[in-house]
Amino acid sequence: MAVHPGMMVKPELVERGITQKEFAKMLGIQASHLSEVLNGKRALSTDLAVKIEEAIGLPAKLLLSAQAQYDLESAKATSNDNQHETVALTIPIQDRNLLREIVRRFGWVCVF
Repeated sequence: MAVHPGMMVKPELVERGITQKEFAKMLGIQASHLSEVLNGKRALSTDLAVKIEEAIGLPAKLLLSAQAQYDLESAKATSNDNQHETVALTIPIQDRNLLREIVRRFGWVCVF
């Protein structure tokens, strides 16, 4: 599972005793913007990655690689969630009402 780069930066700040507000000021960005990045709610931009490297020495290349991997894993997970499975069943005629009820209850599509 990929890790959002914000989750890599956050422990560094704690280790160095730098608050998010102080760090946002060092980077020249809004504290709310930094908070969203550190909490994985916003993607890390190239520009911000370079600023972080300059400020605390975490390599921008490493952070951007983590962001790319995170984006890829997120896209794959979304793609997998949107796939639908097709199942073919043969139901005896006397059980068709049961099948209709199952289709209705679970939102399946059924072709008779």
